[in-house]
Amino acid sequence: MPAVLLSVVTWNSAATIEACLQSALQQTFRDFELWVVDNDSHDDTCARVAALAVQDNRIRLHALGQNTGFCGGHNFSLDRTEHPFVLLVNPDVEMEPDYLSQAVATMQRDARIGTVCGLLVQSTEADPRIDSAGMVALPDGRYSLRLHGRRLSEVADLEPTCVDGADGALPLYRRTFINDLRVQGEFFDSRFFAHKEDWDIAWRGQLFGWQTVFEPACRALHPRVFQPANLQLRRRLNGAIKVDAVKNQWLLLIKNTPRKQALRTLLRALPRQLAIVGYAAVAERNSLRAVSYLWKNWRSVWATRQLVQHRARLPWEPALASQEPVLSICVPTYHRPELLARALRSIGPLPADVEVIVSDNSTQNDAGQHMTTHVLAEQPAARWRYYRNEPGGTAATNWAACVERARGHYILMLHDDDYLLPEALPTMLQTLRVVQHKQHAVLFGVRVVDAARHELQRQVPARTEYLPNQRAVGALLSNSSMVRMPALVVSKEAYLHTGGPDPEQHDTDDTDLWLRVFAYGGVLQVPALTAAYSVHDGALTTSVFHEQNIRLLQRIFRKARSRQLLPKQQLQRAEARFFHQFVLAGAYRALRRHDVQGARKVLALLQLPQLRHLSTPLPWLPIRLGMQVLTRLQLTPPPLSRVSWLRPSL
Repeated sequence: MPAVLLSVVTWNSAATIEACLQSALQQTFRDFELWVVDNDSHDDTCARVAALAVQDNRIRLHALGQNTGFCGGHNFSLDRTEHPFVLLVNPDVEMEPDYLSQAVATMQRDARIGTVCGLLVQSTEADPRIDSAGMVALPDGRYSLRLHGRRLSEVADLEPTCVDGADGALPLYRRTFINDLRVQGEFFDSRFFAHKEDWDIAWRGQLFGWQTVFEPACRALHPRVFQPANLQLRRRLNGAIKVDAVKNQWLLLIKNTPRKQALRTLLRALPRQLAIVGYAAVAERNSLRAVSYLWKNWRSVWATRQLVQHRARLPWEPALASQEPVLSICVPTYHRPELLARALRSIGPLPADVEVIVSDNSTQNDAGQHMTTHVLAEQPAARWRYYRNEPGGTAATNWAACVERARGHYILMLHDDDYLLPEALPTMLQTLRVVQHKQHAVLFGVRVVDAARHELQRQVPARTEYLPNQRAVGALLSNSSMVRMPALVVSKEAYLHTGGPDPEQHDTDDTDLWLRVFAYGGVLQVPALTAAYSVHDGALTTSVFHEQNIRLLQRIFRKARSRQLLPKQQLQRAEARFFHQFVLAGAYRALRRHDVQGARKVLALLQLPQLRHLSTPLPWLPIRLGMQVLTRLQLTPPPLSRVSWLRPSL
């Protein structure tokens, strides 16, 4: 992985993007990768970038389907990379060839330096006007561009110095700084979209104990055009930008003002903010939407403030953000805040090498977000992230999003209705730290519990044993209950190599993925109870035992057959065991619920053309006959709570 990521966010930037990228490619510091994230440009920006990418493989173009703004575009890059340093590059910037080398050298002087900014000038003339030399914090919660508008000849010899913040046009960030400043999973607050987000980063950086250094040897051209404080220019701006200019200032004040400074800052800020509201009421009524926004989103903004202020009270600890986690615990959730709270609380204190990612598909309310911030408020901010996914997602897309966002070597999927057992996390870490870089899948034991947390059974490997690829595949395809989701830890490498969940598999996507993971690296079985796998009311129906799922499961076996993962006869035997276990478990569960008609329908699955050819394995013959008799006589079978095959993992 290169040392530096250059992140460029474009939107209709065709006029300047080629000069910008050429200046980046001419840097004397060569160890970098350059991502261009395009925000749905309607000009030929993407075509110009693609043409340059053909000439230099360090350039990667990511064309988004919508405009996510400055914040969303850069968050896209930051959330998908792990480079030690990140240089944000505005598409209208042209750097001197040694900008990056000077900035990296400055950053490496002190671990406490989180940001390095350079001298930006507005033109190429001999005595240009300065665009910025860092930023200066003002008493009313605003920031100003340091030395902005002054001729270079008018200032004394510029020296490296600490400043209050960096302009967003060309700052170099340390990755540990980025991770430490994340709030609810985001570095840039996406609510800012594209204005004053650099003020927000500067303020948070100061609150959290980081330093920003201005290095005049880093020099670049930046002809600034966005100055909303200029009323003549402001009148020509898009209405949404003007709303953001008002709204974002209030977000800054609410989120970042420390309690001890609140009264003083308010007294300083109030006259200007009242004047802005008055001006908007008279001449710019559209900007009053900022008031409406804050009224509607007050709770989420206040929750963000609580997280920021909690982190601000903690000491500067670069170790919290610097370690690549051993384990990412990913918690997909959907409209179950109470169960989500139980899952998050079960994790316990987070060690430095563990992170938690909450990925929320909820669409009706913000309950999941509020519950996450409440439960995890006392955990170090750098060790957990919350994401609210776009509407229309599925369980499969949420799973894929978790994998993409995870930074850990290993990933544990802990659904919101499952939870960890006491001391589970230390137990897992004890194994994972030993087998890291040696094993791609580790299977622990689980308790299967009902909605009231009553234990129905325990499913624990008999001994510590590594099953190599073929044995692991054979075990999986012979036992539909082998893997319970919260018991299996998989390396991110294995996820990426195997392509993640296949959305076309629907309810069977987990078995399909485990097949590919086991075929890639086998599985290490560890006889330790670590999690509770919940069988709730929705899982106690016969809804999963139907012909569509039979077809999907058959598809998995066809994949195994086409890839020759098992010898032909062994695969046939495994297939017979798998489907008899799956179908007979469904019939048993239906009979336990006194649903005789449902049991008949499930047993009839074995007569489908795709299953009729399977011989009944000898161990399953008496069970199949018993289920047929019980169904015919309409009898309820006795409870067999300790038998794992009764609850397939599907």
